[in-house]
Amino acid sequence: MSPPPPTVVKDAKASLIKGALWSLGMRWSIKGIGLLSTFIMARFLAPQDYGVVALAFLVVGLVDAFLNAGSNQALVRIGNPNHDQINSAWTLRAMQGVLMAVVLTALAPLAAQYFHEPRVQNVLWIVAAGMAFMGFSNIGMALAYRDLQFGVEYRAAVTAKLSSALVTLATALYFGDYRALVCGILAGYVCEFVLSYRLHPYRPRWCTSRIPEIWAISKWLLTAGIGNFVLRRTDQIVAGRVGTTREYGLFTVGADIGQIPTGELGPTLTRPLFPILASMQGDLERAKSATLRTLSTVNSVTIPLGFGLAAVSAEATLVLLGAQWREAAPFVAGFAMIGVVQYLTGPLTTLMNVVGHVKVHSKVIWMEFAAFALLAAALTPEYELIGLIVARLISGLLHALMVIAATHKYLQLPAGTALLTYLRPVLGSVAMYVMLTSFSVSSIAPIELMTKVILGGGFYVTWMLSTWALAGKPDGIETMATSLLTRVLAKWRTQ
Repeated sequence: MSPPPPTVVKDAKASLIKGALWSLGMRWSIKGIGLLSTFIMARFLAPQDYGVVALAFLVVGLVDAFLNAGSNQALVRIGNPNHDQINSAWTLRAMQGVLMAVVLTALAPLAAQYFHEPRVQNVLWIVAAGMAFMGFSNIGMALAYRDLQFGVEYRAAVTAKLSSALVTLATALYFGDYRALVCGILAGYVCEFVLSYRLHPYRPRWCTSRIPEIWAISKWLLTAGIGNFVLRRTDQIVAGRVGTTREYGLFTVGADIGQIPTGELGPTLTRPLFPILASMQGDLERAKSATLRTLSTVNSVTIPLGFGLAAVSAEATLVLLGAQWREAAPFVAGFAMIGVVQYLTGPLTTLMNVVGHVKVHSKVIWMEFAAFALLAAALTPEYELIGLIVARLISGLLHALMVIAATHKYLQLPAGTALLTYLRPVLGSVAMYVMLTSFSVSSIAPIELMTKVILGGGFYVTWMLSTWALAGKPDGIETMATSLLTRVLAKWRTQ
């Protein structure tokens, strides 16, 4: 069977918007299903059950970072691959899946010993079989992505996630422990494998003739994957060693809940900036102006969301997870603030990458990692998991300052102007945090949470509009919001 020719993009802008919408829909659908499952399962399973599986998948992530050759991405980069190239990419990925299974099987006893958790060994052995199985899924899904068939990717990913959640819920009633999570994961693997062949007509065959060519591209993707894992997962590796299985379960679930507002909204608001700035490369001043406006808009939304969740973390934890997860509240609050720090300079980073200062940003990341490692080594012995959160916060702030300094040095973007974009959101968010943590209106958690959300939101909006008016109504998110409200009211009056 000959590979299908690549889709010709007639309207790049329309294709970009369509792809972004599908990507956003898939991200939020999967996240929504996962969160709903977590909220329900938290009533059936204990923190240590989540801790066992989270520890196992920390090892899976480590092995994947070092062995994932990125065959799918390499295939897409080729552009118009022939039959042998496609089959060689599939063969390389299948070999990788089997190798990952072997390595995970060998590492399972060592991982159980490292984390002081014998149950991790059995989980890894089961997941290893699943990884080998998934290595033989249809490479046609990469072709669908290449051909801008985003709906195919969406249906496969969301259906697999939904199947995983349903099986987890069903088996939780039978097992009542971490085995339900493992069953759900395996169900997701099987569903994704079957859908990969049902949703795309291509049928791969074993072929090794073009593997060197595929590897020549994918080895750089592998290098990038290793660096990303080391930078973003070191705190989890340390947490798995420092804390008990229960504490690690509280830590990981708290991290998931705490980073929801900023982790989902920050990238969504920043993602369209890259192609916009790319179209302005001949006009740096215009690109810098667009970046500063985006920086102001993003932080006006993400900063109060992080501070707000931190302020109501105790109530939110009780409502979302239940009383047995009460101890996760400090982690929810801590990661809510980490989420704020991580996206402080997202638009500035995008500008640096578009202009071509990728190497500079890479140095900033490694300097952040060095700072985190030193801080973690100093704080963890006394403060344990909370020390890791503090280390991540401080190193994240250092990262933000270095990015602002780098854009000032290499792009002549005024550091004072960039810092001023944070002034009103930070002051308003701090005041809101102090207000929300200084009183209580009810002993009933849902009522307390709802009341504080309404009061906090009302206070922050009032603060931003008032200070915006005092500042002379500069162009920003307030301008867009008031303009939209004016149009809606005008339309409503004419009806």
